Amino acid sequence: MRLPRLAAAVTAALLLALPLAAQRPTPRQPVKGAPAKPAPAAAAPAAPTTGYLQGTVVDSLHGEPLAGALITLDGVPRMAITDSLGRFLVDSIPPGSYRVLVDHPLLDTLGIALVTPPMTIGVNEVTRTVIPVPTGEFLANLFCPAARRALGPGALVGRVREPDSDSAAVGARVSLVWYDPDPPGLPANIRVSKKPPRVREATVGVDGTYRLCGLPEKYEAKLQAQRKDGGATAEVPVVQDGGLLALRSMSVAALPTVATKDTGSATTRPPRGTARVFGRVLNKNGAPVSGARVGLMGTSAATLTRANGDFVLDSLPAGTQALVVRQIGYRPTEVPVDLSSRTPARVSVQLGAFVPELSPVEVVSRRDEGLQKVGYLDRKRTSAGGYFIGPDQIEKRNAMRFSDILRTTPGIRVQEQNGQAMITSTRSAQGNGCVTMYVDGAQWQQLEPGDLDSFVQPGEVAAVEVYNGSSTPPQFMTPGQNCAAVVVWTKTRVMRRGR
Repeated sequence: MRLPRLAAAVTAALLLALPLAAQRPTPRQPVKGAPAKPAPAAAAPAAPTTGYLQGTVVDSLHGEPLAGALITLDGVPRMAITDSLGRFLVDSIPPGSYRVLVDHPLLDTLGIALVTPPMTIGVNEVTRTVIPVPTGEFLANLFCPAARRALGPGALVGRVREPDSDSAAVGARVSLVWYDPDPPGLPANIRVSKKPPRVREATVGVDGTYRLCGLPEKYEAKLQAQRKDGGATAEVPVVQDGGLLALRSMSVAALPTVATKDTGSATTRPPRGTARVFGRVLNKNGAPVSGARVGLMGTSAATLTRANGDFVLDSLPAGTQALVVRQIGYRPTEVPVDLSSRTPARVSVQLGAFVPELSPVEVVSRRDEGLQKVGYLDRKRTSAGGYFIGPDQIEKRNAMRFSDILRTTPGIRVQEQNGQAMITSTRSAQGNGCVTMYVDGAQWQQLEPGDLDSFVQPGEVAAVEVYNGSSTPPQFMTPGQNCAAVVVWTKTRVMRRGR
């Protein structure tokens, strides 16, 4: 047949068409007739040279795992982060003896370093360990000398920093104020006669920490940090419901000063800055609260919540401040917030049901103690030009709105305009009838005409001061103007314990 010959001819033609090098056998192609080379033997696996450290970090203060802690070994560039259950695993550790270092914000607040005794890591072995944060009893004994613990077994520790740099606020003074509880079995509407406040103070050290000793195991108090230049935080509530150690860190900024045009001397101005806070106001069921007024305590900064409960406040002073939220039908609510010009703060505020502040029966009125603390009683006693409306007068006026309290006040005119009460002065030195309103010591920023009636109810008011022209105390004067001043003190403010 011709097919085999044709195939042989085609094969010969293809071989001739290939380059000469391609016709030669490759090194991997054994030459016909040559003995085959044996396959190389597989390389043996390398022997292990490192070990493992597996463990858990426990927060003994709160009885839970310590999540997010950084785990490092002394002298070895190996690390791990604890998970939500406090677990970690460090691999590829050369054999030897190592101390384990734990880093976490909780430890920064305490001002302590958590370092274990040396532990041995073997080759190809898993070393297991549990690392506990020291207990409250241990730390209270560590921080507080016996003489201070004799005043009370508890302690409060924390860190105070500069809000925009995180540097330690060295030398700032930290104070905690509380009142001893009433005797057990006393009816809720009865108050014991005037009790002196309990005070503990400490100075922020070079590491930025403070330690307050001699505290009870249970208390409700107010904490504040103040710099030597007068800059201060808001009063931060601290509630300890048992236990020997409480934690609270804060930030405090310098008091801003500017030069006046008249004398060139430095003077303080209402605090402003570049910090910002975002947030949402909710009711006790978690639904958004629309139209609530959100203000920063001690400043005139204020805004209203949107339909979804959201709000934004900017141009705020940095540091630990307090937001005050008001809405009809709800008790005014204070929330501490840490502000910085570097990063906006976010906060969620939940309102509770309105509860009247004053009890129907009191042995000695806490209200009068509060009015003394805010200076109302001293100004009433010494001021010749002020008009003072006390609690008894407010009750007798049976006001439906706040502005009704002022209708018979000398020098003040209350007029209706588009359904809103407009408050003006009949004795303004500038003749323009201007009136500056203050609520709990801070200037009230009017967001809508007559909106004070919408957010301060007559039942919330403890006392009112009214000043016209030159009789106005310096703290209630309007810079560059000579307006009348109406100063409102609410029961929330004057009835506050811990100040």
